[in-house]
Amino acid sequence: MTLARTLLSATALMTSAPLTAEASEKRVFIDLAAVSALHDRGEQIGAEVLELGAGVEVDVQDASVYGAVYRLLPVGTNQAAFDDEADYTLGVVWHRQAYSADLSANLLTYPGEASESSVEIAGALSFHAPFAPTVIGFYDMDFEDWGLELTGGPAWEAGEWTMYALGRAGFVRPGDGSAHRSYAGIELGAARAVSERVEFGLFARADMADEDSFADRFVAGEIEKFRNSGISAGISLAISP
Repeated sequence: MTLARTLLSATALMTSAPLTAEASEKRVFIDLAAVSALHDRGEQIGAEVLELGAGVEVDVQDASVYGAVYRLLPVGTNQAAFDDEADYTLGVVWHRQAYSADLSANLLTYPGEASESSVEIAGALSFHAPFAPTVIGFYDMDFEDWGLELTGGPAWEAGEWTMYALGRAGFVRPGDGSAHRSYAGIELGAARAVSERVEFGLFARADMADEDSFADRFVAGEIEKFRNSGISAGISLAISP
């Protein structure tokens, strides 16, 4: 799961996009999250997990260049069923009056796992319009997987909280000839500042796909049965030192 594919589910919508758009000359960011089930592109890639992302962003004329590290750590009794992941990202965001465009190169690695590393090119085009419609695409240069995702939804203020509802739909075309996957989902969340440099977020989401790609039953720490839908919830902290 790369930063361009939304680093942390709640943080990505409520924090990353606004802070990117308002970035100062140089900004360091740290994102932490605990999630009950990690969903990405219509499949489950973790049960209980901890997520950590950290990076730096620098303004260059009308663009922002950034580098970041993302770490995914499965925890709990079923952690053996999923891979640890460490991603390294270099990217650039262009800011325009009507839209923002994000292009990144991501090295995806799996420390201590049998999975092979790969390089993924990802991009996102977000329009500054009602419901913030966004188109996200990716292509894996090693495995030749590719796909597209559309997201959008409203956000509103409720006292000290910023609330949001986010819908998503997309598809993935694996390069190994296995079944193509289409998916859709909805996410509800909220965030609030707890200090000048720290923001707390929480979210819940439900996803479904046309393939059985979500864990349904575990036996001895391994997935025994899959289903075509899943739900998850999580909490996050976004820190700007």
